[in-house]
Amino acid sequence: MRHLLILCLMIIICAGVFPPVSIYAEEVEITGQQLEQISITATRLERKTEEVSASVVIVGEDKLENTKMFNLKEALIGTPGVLIDTRNHGYDSRLIIRGSGLKARYGVREIMVLLNGVPITDPDSLTRLDFIDTQLIERVEVVKGPNSTLWGANAAGGVINIITKSPFQKKGGIIKLGAGDFNTQIYHLSYSSNIGDKLFISVSGSRRQSDNSWRRWNRFWTNQISIQPSLLLSDGTTIENFFSYTKASLQLPGSLSEEQFEEYRATGRARETFGPWQYSGRYSESLFFSSKVTKEIGNFEIKPLIFINKWSHHHPVTGRINDADTMTYGTDIQINNRHTLLNMDGTLTAGFTIRYDDQDTDYFKYAEYATGYRGRITEVLSDDVGEHIEEQKRETLLWGIYVQESIRPDSRWIVDFGIRFDKVKFDISGTKKAGYDWSSGTYLDCPDSRLTNCGDYSIEKTYDAFSPRLGITYKLTDMIHLYGNISTGIQTPTEGEISENPDLELVKVSNYEFGIKARHSRWMFDSAIYYSPVKDEIVRVIQQDGTTEYVNAGKTKKKGFEFTGTYFLTSSWRIGATYAYSDYKFDEFSEPVRVGSTTVNMDRSGNRLPYVPKHQYSLFTNYKHPSGLKLSIQSNTWCSYYMDNANSEKYKGYSFVTNAMLGYEKGSFDIALIVDNIFNKRYAVEVTKDTRGVKRYTPASPRSFIIRATYRF
Repeated sequence: MRHLLILCLMIIICAGVFPPVSIYAEEVEITGQQLEQISITATRLERKTEEVSASVVIVGEDKLENTKMFNLKEALIGTPGVLIDTRNHGYDSRLIIRGSGLKARYGVREIMVLLNGVPITDPDSLTRLDFIDTQLIERVEVVKGPNSTLWGANAAGGVINIITKSPFQKKGGIIKLGAGDFNTQIYHLSYSSNIGDKLFISVSGSRRQSDNSWRRWNRFWTNQISIQPSLLLSDGTTIENFFSYTKASLQLPGSLSEEQFEEYRATGRARETFGPWQYSGRYSESLFFSSKVTKEIGNFEIKPLIFINKWSHHHPVTGRINDADTMTYGTDIQINNRHTLLNMDGTLTAGFTIRYDDQDTDYFKYAEYATGYRGRITEVLSDDVGEHIEEQKRETLLWGIYVQESIRPDSRWIVDFGIRFDKVKFDISGTKKAGYDWSSGTYLDCPDSRLTNCGDYSIEKTYDAFSPRLGITYKLTDMIHLYGNISTGIQTPTEGEISENPDLELVKVSNYEFGIKARHSRWMFDSAIYYSPVKDEIVRVIQQDGTTEYVNAGKTKKKGFEFTGTYFLTSSWRIGATYAYSDYKFDEFSEPVRVGSTTVNMDRSGNRLPYVPKHQYSLFTNYKHPSGLKLSIQSNTWCSYYMDNANSEKYKGYSFVTNAMLGYEKGSFDIALIVDNIFNKRYAVEVTKDTRGVKRYTPASPRSFIIRATYRF
């Protein structure tokens, strides 16, 4: 409560310092960006957000400029129904939308991620965010709820479209420099121009780094370059090409014990990681290319695209070190046909998708480690590679076809209905010579009954499903739109989960949603209520020895309410709030708990899903004074959540974690002081509890700041 009072006082003081000169005017002139936000993700067609029959959030350039944009968290934090956080300033955001993505140990799962409309989610649902240059992002679109009808398998939780600055729209250059505590630095240079009337080129280079020295082994850096040579032909056809190269290094400190976490809360510094694995990390190198064409022929619009991603990954983890080389290829061909059906205007959208992922992985022992009683590994001494213990080849092929009809019976109604078919095939093979055994805490050689997949092994698995959707939007008044949808989503297990449990079934999600969207010259809000039953949800089980297993729950039921409201005090000053209520429970779930050498199935039916708080809310204000002074404040709260599937204990969450920006903008210059966690809250990003009762805490970053200067030319 004390921090809430301080936050309110800050807003009041700012109101006094920067008086809203037109607050008493009957009408406030609001910019088009604030009133008419356009979504291209939810329906694959350009449409105002209030005319979309789904819950859509657009994070625009006005908000992104108020953050340092080190990672996607800074764009999406506070979005109702979206849980996102990170353990440091790197790209390792933990992302969950309406409970989807909960089981992910790293990366983003169960959520389709697009880069300028190009899918960057692998066929097995893993999305790597290391090659996204966050300094290039112009806006982020979030569509919440299953959207497999248009975007295919592994969009069970929703779709995120990361949209960078277009070379067709931006001319000139940007220089951006930033420096802060923990040796945090930002360097960015980009330039866009045209050569003649048809060729447009954007080039950019970025570096982000931070030592994050409040924890040991917590450094992050990335170097990124990109070029976008694009064509605008005389008939309006566009050809957009995107090349990028990224090299990134991300050290990953592990979780803390309860004692270590209490020490962090008292001192602000976190000592060694809980357990022996002190040198985890992700070190990657990526090449990404995409090409997208948009061409109109009469009433038809044709939008083919192709993409290629080459990704090399060195990943020390628990028990072993992974070295992976991955090639991902994909194409998507979309055709839109504008037509009249029974005197109703309509657009038929149809197309097909093919994505192929080919990964070769070598696994190694750690070269240096200390041992204790009976040879158990007690501490890893470095992340140097030791003996080669396994090689594995993974191939995943996804293909799908889709069709959607969008019709307008009259000026008030929009009806979208469609269906999609997807097939995903996994082919996993390899040879294991040795491996780490959790029960003994040692490396074992094959053959040994305690190791799975000893010697040569091969696993093949195929999933297929239809995904229908129906959405309706109704214009009640000029200000208020109502919508409803019945949508479906499918989610495959990941390659790694299939390797551990080949019996995993396809996850099928249904969604029943109703919402209200209002747009007024002085205020706007979006609200939604939904019910989402899930069949065969894949659940993460943390066993007593620390191993993670994945099993299907019979049924899960998710109910929720979401609200976002903004009030425009003037054309340049707004205040707002967001809120999400999430009631997610296992309807049928028997958790396999290992006790010694036996497994006991524990009934968890009726329990709430762990980690997801029942209540989540955010308060924010943004102001820009005519003199150029500007201010942004956002305060976020996650209420308590259960630590485990057994619902044996709750973590209290956090309240009023507040970020602020104070800046000055004049002409081509922009300087800003950005402070995250200004009240220096020492809380946990995540708390888990294994079946033995051992708790593990992942601490959040303490207060940090950066001073950023931008020059546009």
